[in-house]
Amino acid sequence: MLALPLLISGIAKAQTDEAPASPAHNGENSNIIAIAPIQFTENGVGLAFSYEKGIDKAGIVAYNLPLIATFNLNNNVSNGDHQDAMFYFSPGIKFYPTSSHGNVKYAIGPSLVIGAGEKTKGTSIYDPNFPYTTTTTYTTQSKFIVGIMVSNSLNINPTEHFYLGLDFGFGFTYINRLAGNNDGLTGVVQSGFKIGYRF
Repeated sequence: MLALPLLISGIAKAQTDEAPASPAHNGENSNIIAIAPIQFTENGVGLAFSYEKGIDKAGIVAYNLPLIATFNLNNNVSNGDHQDAMFYFSPGIKFYPTSSHGNVKYAIGPSLVIGAGEKTKGTSIYDPNFPYTTTTTYTTQSKFIVGIMVSNSLNINPTEHFYLGLDFGFGFTYINRLAGNNDGLTGVVQSGFKIGYRF
């Protein structure tokens, strides 16, 4: 897994060296607006919108502003079939080792993760009297997290304006509050497939 980013970066650099310059790859189109119809987080599945803008003319550094909404679609007794919604804002910086100008490009960078929503927990109470039943009650509480993660991205630019992307990020929370109380350190995951417009 550690060698994968280097491999992708090397492939992207080779393709850039071989491909002639075009308006899509010479630095003129450094902005990307995209939608992720398939987005995953540690909470569940949803969708996302993002905006990326290149900072320098060389295309090495860009900032990324995604908005994510996911839902827990795991309908079972652990959450009382409640589809807990979580909303994320994850601003970050992307570094392109071989610049973002090219057909296939790899990027890596840190992102701040801010999330707010809800989480449902089940509490089981065992009745020791006959007929020895177990009753489960579910409580939906507010959830708020702040953390940081490292994201890996693969940009595919088949034409001047058409954009495809794959993202995967993993990190940890510094603040993880459930109903205002600290719920302990937890991991955060964000991954998605994006389709967008480059301009």
